[in-house]
Amino acid sequence: MEVEGIPSSIGLVFAAIASGDSARRSFTHPTLGGNMDARPSPLRATIVRPEQALRIKPFGLDIKILLTTEAAGGAISVLIGWHKPGEGPPDHVHFKQEEIFFILEGSYELTVDGQTTTAGAGTIVFIPRNVVHRFKNVGATTACMLDWSLPGGQDRYFKAIADLAAGDDFAGEKVMAISQQFDTNFPAPQRRSHGLNP
Repeated sequence: MEVEGIPSSIGLVFAAIASGDSARRSFTHPTLGGNMDARPSPLRATIVRPEQALRIKPFGLDIKILLTTEAAGGAISVLIGWHKPGEGPPDHVHFKQEEIFFILEGSYELTVDGQTTTAGAGTIVFIPRNVVHRFKNVGATTACMLDWSLPGGQDRYFKAIADLAAGDDFAGEKVMAISQQFDTNFPAPQRRSHGLNP
């Protein structure tokens, strides 16, 4: 099967999906050659509409969990957060995960690995593990960003903080314990990328 602009091997996969045939298929990779098995993934495709996303209020912030760690088999989690003017976390670091921000609306001051910049809608930021970072809405209106963590886990962290905040026992030592459990470390050690000290 050849579809204009799509290699025939990809067309075979699309044809198998369209026909509902989930059986194992062999095809030749267009650039690597050799037979490849088109096995079904153990993961399920997921579509989450905004109204289906779980709304939580960790640290008083408005956040929705768009894709849970569980739905992605642990590989990723995706959040969307709204920050009022002046809101944003202090310096922190993740030792076991990367993080990606994509600014949808507003203006943020971002400090990543000691470098500070102001950025607006359409900006993407990649933060490797072990890199100290923070951000703050520096605009006059509510700002919004997407937040991916790889592997997943940020959804679990913010859900645990939101659950703690909903109770009567929102103590600093409990917040710190949850933060460490989910690889969000405050205050951040004075480290720069690749573990080099200043």
